[in-house]
Amino acid sequence: MPADSTATIVTKAIDQVITHGEGDCTDPSCARHAGTTNCPPITVSRSPGSVLGEAVAEAWHAAGGRRLDIPTGVVAALALWPQKSPGAEAADTIAAYIAAQPPRVLVRGLADSADYYYRLRPDLWATARPLFDWTREDLHDTHLAGVRAVARAALRHGVLQHTGDTDPAERSRIDLMSWVITSLRHHHSRRSLGEYHTPPDISNLIATVLADEGSTGRRPHRRGEWALEPTAGTGGLFRSAAQDLRRAGEDPAERGWVMLELDPLAAAGAAVNALVWELGPRAFVGCGDVLAQPNLAEDTLARARDMARHRDDVMDLIRFAIATRTTDRLLDALMATN
Repeated sequence: MPADSTATIVTKAIDQVITHGEGDCTDPSCARHAGTTNCPPITVSRSPGSVLGEAVAEAWHAAGGRRLDIPTGVVAALALWPQKSPGAEAADTIAAYIAAQPPRVLVRGLADSADYYYRLRPDLWATARPLFDWTREDLHDTHLAGVRAVARAALRHGVLQHTGDTDPAERSRIDLMSWVITSLRHHHSRRSLGEYHTPPDISNLIATVLADEGSTGRRPHRRGEWALEPTAGTGGLFRSAAQDLRRAGEDPAERGWVMLELDPLAAAGAAVNALVWELGPRAFVGCGDVLAQPNLAEDTLARARDMARHRDDVMDLIRFAIATRTTDRLLDALMATN
């Protein structure tokens, strides 16, 4: 799905700021005006990834859902929820607030959670967009009910406990997106794609072997080096490698990580994970066929640079346009009083 034009992005941002400033918003999906502050607590437990994934799949199918992008996107947006706290101590309060919101407010909140990262990493945001484009649709009641059911299932099983900590090492303990995607997909669908995500124990073993090779001199193992994974899935191998670096007292953000993946849904999950796991400013995700596109890694890096420049241009336009419209309204009000 094509990205929004610069004019659309700027206009939307201006209208939102000006309308909220005047306090006359009637949007039924706006949390400031249609949301609820009556948020009874919910029972939350930090379940294993497999349990959370199965709970999400069961909630979605019980609500009559068939698409994969919507439930996966719900969990991804919750994983990206920007409020973090030490030990995820605010997770229960945030979970109760999210679970209590009307469905359309919930959808808007999930979209805003993902859009928060546009300014930080527009390239990863763009790769993850297949998980969030549905938030722009006029969803029917079945989908809205499914969104709410999936959100509550994920919240009850601890999605924010897994991803709401200020410590990236805590947020990297599991590959949540892999568990969710593989739980939602039927066995036949996974087989037809040739897609089998590497189990966490195997990823940990591979990462340990590679680290041991580096320590014995058979493989360079130093700050600033790059790692490339041409069949990355949702990035499980890099998660394990990053955790090994942290245990060794190193910062994964000092390395370069390039993940390439054929399946757009898995690539989107890898982009979400790169943000959740805080792999750093040199973590990139490309979606395509590495056999048919031998320059996919280079193209991914070039695209990231182009999107960063475009982001900067858009933000400058938004700031200028908001200031101009605000000034015009103040002048109109001043003239009206004279």
